[in-house]
Amino acid sequence: MSTERTPGRQPRLATGIVGGILLGLAGIWLVWLLLHQLGGPALPRLPVGGLAPTSAPATQITPLAAKGITLGHTDQTPALNKQQALLIASQLEPDAAIKSKSTSAQYVLLNYPNKSTPAAHPDLNGVPTWMVLYQKIPLEPTDASVDPTPFPHSYYDLYVFLDANSGKELLVVQV
Repeated sequence: MSTERTPGRQPRLATGIVGGILLGLAGIWLVWLLLHQLGGPALPRLPVGGLAPTSAPATQITPLAAKGITLGHTDQTPALNKQQALLIASQLEPDAAIKSKSTSAQYVLLNYPNKSTPAAHPDLNGVPTWMVLYQKIPLEPTDASVDPTPFPHSYYDLYVFLDANSGKELLVVQV
């Protein structure tokens, strides 16, 4: 008794297995792609080989976003360091620096497009800046005889954006 092997049976089986695996991966990729498109940025993004983004989104700050200001992240090294930025900001906004309860600085890309005509401010798009935040600055009480309306808050925050290369004040936002 001789056993005959059917030529082509093993290669067909291997090809079928590889094809099934590839179809499964294609299905998973298609589902991921559809979820990614419909789900927005809440789903994780996988980096494409060799195409690392130059700037990833930074955490957006609600009061700034309400004014049309968005922030980005960069890995570039600024010409000014954090201590220099804090010093320059304290010289430009001395009252805020003295009276604030806390101060912080963060290196970000500033995006503040000019959408009005005539230009209300320069168009700032992807500008490397130091964002210096002065928090809980006490509001000065007004004369009750002039305006009896009390303040809704007893403090405010001040965002100072400095050009990360020159130290020039680009924008100041009080919220």
